[in-house]
Amino acid sequence: MFGLCFRLALTNLKKNRRLYYPYAIMTIVSTAISYIFASLAFHPDLGQVKGANGVTQVLGFGMIVVMLAVAIMVLYANSFVMKQRSKEFGVYSILGLEKKHLLLMTFLENVVYSTSTILTGLLLGLALDKLFYALLLKTMQMPVVLTSVFQLKNVAIVLAYLYGIFILVSLVNIGKLGLTDSLKLVQGKKRGDKKTGFLWLQTLLALILLGAGYVIAQLVTSPIQAIPSFFGATLLVILGTYLLFQAGVISLLNWLKRRQTYYYKPDNFISVSNLIFRMRKNALGLATITILSTMFLVTMVGGLNIYIGGKDYIANQNPNDYSIDVVMEPTTSKTQVEEWADAILEEAKIPVESKVVYPYQQAYFSNVTNQQVAFLSDEKAASIDFSDLGVGFILDQASYEKMTGQKLELEADQVAIYSKGVQFQADQTLAFDEKEMEVAQVLSENVTLGHLPDHVSFNVSQYLIVVVQDLTIFENQAENHYYMGFESSLSEEEQVDSQETFLSGSFESELWESNILPDGTNAISLAYRAYATRNFFSFAGSLFFIGLLLSLTFLMAVVLVIYFKQISEGYEDRDRFVIMTKVGLDENQARQSIRKQLLMVFFLPILLAIVHLGFAYKMLSAILVSIGVVNMELMLHVTIGICLVYFLLYLMVFVITTRTYKQIVSPSFLIFLT
Repeated sequence: MFGLCFRLALTNLKKNRRLYYPYAIMTIVSTAISYIFASLAFHPDLGQVKGANGVTQVLGFGMIVVMLAVAIMVLYANSFVMKQRSKEFGVYSILGLEKKHLLLMTFLENVVYSTSTILTGLLLGLALDKLFYALLLKTMQMPVVLTSVFQLKNVAIVLAYLYGIFILVSLVNIGKLGLTDSLKLVQGKKRGDKKTGFLWLQTLLALILLGAGYVIAQLVTSPIQAIPSFFGATLLVILGTYLLFQAGVISLLNWLKRRQTYYYKPDNFISVSNLIFRMRKNALGLATITILSTMFLVTMVGGLNIYIGGKDYIANQNPNDYSIDVVMEPTTSKTQVEEWADAILEEAKIPVESKVVYPYQQAYFSNVTNQQVAFLSDEKAASIDFSDLGVGFILDQASYEKMTGQKLELEADQVAIYSKGVQFQADQTLAFDEKEMEVAQVLSENVTLGHLPDHVSFNVSQYLIVVVQDLTIFENQAENHYYMGFESSLSEEEQVDSQETFLSGSFESELWESNILPDGTNAISLAYRAYATRNFFSFAGSLFFIGLLLSLTFLMAVVLVIYFKQISEGYEDRDRFVIMTKVGLDENQARQSIRKQLLMVFFLPILLAIVHLGFAYKMLSAILVSIGVVNMELMLHVTIGICLVYFLLYLMVFVITTRTYKQIVSPSFLIFLT
C-alpha cells in the first residue's frame, strides 16, 4: 500500500501542477532569500569591515522578518491548495481509499514537494550568495569583493526552520482530513459564504478607523513625533482596510443592486451578483493584497529615499574631508587657532590640499515671530523641548559673500535673513531681544549648506540664518565658533584608516591634556566625511538591501494571493457561466461581465494602497527627514517613480493571471455558445 500511495502522490503533484507551480516558485525563492539573509548575517568578513558596525544585527532582524513572512505564505498557499483539492480527496475516499491511506498519500506529497523545493531553493541561495554579498557591499559603498564563505550552520538553520514549517503543514493537513467526512470533502468548495450582518455599522467603523489613521498622519508636525505616530496610524489603517473590504465593498455592491437602471443589465447583474456572493472570501484576499502592496510601497519609498538622499545628508553634516569646529571666547586669537589646527593634521600625517575658514555664531531662540526673536542661554535652551526650540546661525557679511559669491551691502542696524517656520518681509523692523534691526533682504535658501556643518536644521520647526555686518553685534548673546574645513589628497580608504588617529576619543582627550589648545577655547569638534559616509551607508545601505529583499518577498506574496484567488474564482465561476449560457447569456455579455468583475477585484486594492501611501507621505517624509533625507523634491520624485514601477508590475500580474482565469472559465461556457 505504501507503493500505491507514493505513486498516487507523484501523480497528484503532476496533475495539480497548475496549483503547485506558484506555490513551488514561492517556496524556492523564499528558501533562497532565507539562506542569503542567514549567510550575510553570520558572514565572518562583514563584521571586520571598518564602518560596518551593527550591520549584522540589522541583517539578523531582516532574516527574522523574512522567515516569519515565509511561514505565513507557506501556510496560506497550502490552505488554498488543500481547499481546491477537497473534492479530489472526497472522491478518493468514496472510491474506497481508507483515511489512513489518504493521510499517508498527502504526507508523501508534502515530503516530495517540500524536499524538492527546499533543496532547489537552497542550491539557488548557495549559487547567489556571492553575488548578494557583493551587492550588499555595493549598497554600503564599500569596495566590492566576490567572496563566499560556506557555513554549515546556516544551511542547518534554514533546513531546520523550513522543514519545521512543512511538518506543521503536514499536521494541519492530517488534522483537517482526519476530522472531515467524505461528503463534506466533496462539497468543500461549494459551501457558500455566510451573510454578514450590520454592514453599514461595520462600514462606518471602517471609515472612522481609516479617517483616524489618516488624521494622525497629517497632524505630525515634527520628525520626533513621526515614529511613534507611524505605528499607531499603521494599526488603525490595517484594521480599517480589512473592515472596508469586509463590509464597505458589500455595502457598495448592495447599493448598486438597488439601482435598478444599473443592476438589471445582463453584464452588471452577473458581475455584481458574483461579487456579492463571494465577497466575504474576497474581503480577506483583497485586504491582504492592499496591505502587502502598501508595505511594498512604504518599504521601497523609505529605503530608496534614505539611500539616494544620504549624499545630501553627509554633505550637509560634513562639508569638507576634515573638519575642526572650535567654540571660543571673542578674544581668542583666530591666527593661533588656525596654526593649532594645521599642527593637528600634520601630526596625524594628513596631507592638506586646500583650507576654508568661517567665523560664525550659533544661537538658540524662543518666541520667534515675524516681529520678534528672543535669544536663549544654553541653560534655558536645555530645559525646552527640542521640537519647540529655534536654532540658528549668525554670519558676518564677509562670510556670506565668500559662501555665495554674491555681494551684500548691510548697515550696522540691518540683517539679511533666511527662515524656516516663520515668514519675514524685506524693509520690516525685527527685534532681537531689545535690539531693533531692519530686514534688508530675505534669503531664499540656506546659504550655509555645504559650507558649515548642519546637524539640526531638519529636526527643528524653526530655523534661522541671520547675516549681519559684523559678528560683534551679537557676540554676547550667541556662542562664538570658528570653523576650519580641509580637503585632502588621501583616497577614501586612506581617510577611513586615519580615523584611528584623527577622530578617536583618546586623541581628543590628549589635546586637552597636552595644554596645546589655544587660550579661550571652550570646546572642539572633530569630524571627517569619509568616516561619516562609511558609517551612514553601512546603515542606510544595509537597510536598503534588506528593503529590496523584503519588497521582493511582499511582491511575491501579492502575486501568490492574486494567482490563487484567480484560480479559485475561475473554477467557481465556470459552473455558474455554464448555467447562464444555457439560459441565454451570449459571448459578448459573458466577456463584459468577466472584464468588469476582474477590473474591480484587481485595481481596487492597488488604488487603495496608493491612497494609503498618499496620506502616509507627510509622516513618512518626517521620519526620513529625521534620518537626514532633506531633499524634499528628490523624495517626491522617488516616491512617484516607485508607484509607477509598482503599478506596471501589478499590471503585468493582472494580464498573466487574467489569462489563466479566462482559460479556466472560457472553454466551459463557449461550448454552449456554438
